[in-house]
Amino acid sequence: MFALLTALGISGCAATFERAGSPFPPRPYTLDVATVDPCAALTDRQRNDLNIRESRAGTSHGGSSRGCTWPSADGVGYTIQTFNEHASVALGAEESSRVVTVDGFGAVQSSPPAQGTHLPFCQVVLDIADNASLRAQLQVSPRGTENAEHTTDSTCAQIREVASDMLHNLRTQQH
Repeated sequence: MFALLTALGISGCAATFERAGSPFPPRPYTLDVATVDPCAALTDRQRNDLNIRESRAGTSHGGSSRGCTWPSADGVGYTIQTFNEHASVALGAEESSRVVTVDGFGAVQSSPPAQGTHLPFCQVVLDIADNASLRAQLQVSPRGTENAEHTTDSTCAQIREVASDMLHNLRTQQH
């Protein structure tokens, strides 16, 4: 998890990224990370469906990354973060990195075991603009493994589904 944070701190790749050589499909639309509210990425109904207790806003990377975290009563936690760097910087940052598509957007998915617990964890870094990306994560806690069976594959499928909802909700904010 922290290896990708470090990799996303590298900015040289993003500045020279050209769409023509992109490993991602064309974007269905772009999102402006400066104007979206990460904590509005999930609706009240979606939070209820996911059994989420509350949201916590925060910043990282010297304040350049805004995010929101939602722990659930089921022992899983969701996070979304904004980055002022292209999603391509996440390529190869983890051994498990691979390109996927989420709701028409290209993304880099990786699923390194969670540090300390080695429980299922998955993240997608979404290609939402030329010089910006969103990262959605799903972390399973020990309590989560008591409540349900979680595999890396099921965790990744779930975060791709939730990230799709987040993209739709954030797009609605910009209209």
